[in-house]
Amino acid sequence: MNPLIWCRERLLVAGNPLAASLLFAPEKEKERILALRCLASEIAASASEISEPEVASSRLEWWRSALSEPDNPHPALRAVKESGADERLQPADFEPLVDGVAAAIEQPRFERFAELWQFCCRIGGSVSLLEARLLGVDDSDADSLRELGGAHYLTRVVRDLVIDARANRWLVPLDFQADYQVSRQDALEERPSPAFAGLVRAMLAESVGRGDKAVARMAASQRRRQVHLLAEWALGRRLARIIDRRPQRLFNERVLPGHWGNVWTAWRAARKALKA
Repeated sequence: MNPLIWCRERLLVAGNPLAASLLFAPEKEKERILALRCLASEIAASASEISEPEVASSRLEWWRSALSEPDNPHPALRAVKESGADERLQPADFEPLVDGVAAAIEQPRFERFAELWQFCCRIGGSVSLLEARLLGVDDSDADSLRELGGAHYLTRVVRDLVIDARANRWLVPLDFQADYQVSRQDALEERPSPAFAGLVRAMLAESVGRGDKAVARMAASQRRRQVHLLAEWALGRRLARIIDRRPQRLFNERVLPGHWGNVWTAWRAARKALKA
């Protein structure tokens, strides 16, 4: 199978926000962004899809080696090569992402929110910076783009709090647990307590606030260039709003906003970025 078709079948599916945001990426860059996102997703799956840490670590080490192999047959790596993304990204550019995924495999525990934030920036921020480098980024905007990706990743952490708790994974920092008097046990109940709902909303407020500040710091020229990242962030904000209205949904399903609502939201964000 053509590797780019393989990537489309993996990612451009109902419920995946990339199926909406990629519509508004620069036409000549769509295949490169798709290939990069598919590769990043495959690397991140080392932590999210494997329950045995030893197996997950072995798989991640395989990726460390595969990234430097020009003729590796994995379809995600072939897609990166065939799309031309490998001409702009070097294997060393992926090291921060791989290191972040390695930290996730170790089942981290955080005492303070600042530690969780740095964790989110290591993974989500690394992906955003990879895409920004793919399209061309000014060094002055690198920190803003890293934080934008971190904010998007934090929203997904909140979205998966209950799912992760049931899998014995708990990323809520101790200072937030103390402030709201909640623990992992609260996420194992049938419905959210008022305290748990408050915790969810507070973490979402951190995500949206930090992401919006990152966008505000970006130069207008960079916003026009990184239109896809801004469309993606708009979808992260939409997800946060949906959860904020009804935290109960976290206990019943993995919240996935509707596709056409995502398309409308991404279009508005892309239009705003291009007018910057």
